[in-house]
Amino acid sequence: MPRHHPPHIYLDDTWYIVTASTVDHFRFLVGDGAKSLLRDKLKELVLEFKITLRAWVILDNHYHLLLKTFRGHDLSLFFGKLHGATAWQLNQWAGTPGRQIWHNYWDTCIRDEKGYWTRFNYIHQNPVKHGYVPHTVEWPFSSYHYYLRTEGQGWLDDLLMAYPVRDYEWDNFD
Repeated sequence: MPRHHPPHIYLDDTWYIVTASTVDHFRFLVGDGAKSLLRDKLKELVLEFKITLRAWVILDNHYHLLLKTFRGHDLSLFFGKLHGATAWQLNQWAGTPGRQIWHNYWDTCIRDEKGYWTRFNYIHQNPVKHGYVPHTVEWPFSSYHYYLRTEGQGWLDDLLMAYPVRDYEWDNFD
């Protein structure tokens, strides 16, 4: 069956939200070692490609990034290196050379301040949305802790209040 490969828009000096998923949403990133591998390679390549990374989260079968490119066409090279290196290492650990880990990535250009901050919050709330943890602060593989340390809980709460995530219900019925 042919796989869908989304079209990509490559613009210079542009903010994007990017989502990348594993093949068939298989949980290749279970465990701290796999998530640390992806996080560390991401940090390395952000510097190499001069990408501004503002928010990130890594889950068991996908991740989200809020980033700004200097050169739009670098995105495909960036993700090729990120996915190639992490797939190779994960396969080395599992003894399964050549196995496909990553499906593809989807990018959306951010058009305005509201879109930027809403996606910033979406990224940090993603572990709660998917049921990994009841509270964002409990998920170690995201940039949330950086902002908690540098800006404080009040700043994060104010952003969430001003730019709520609307793709799932907030409820307190438990």
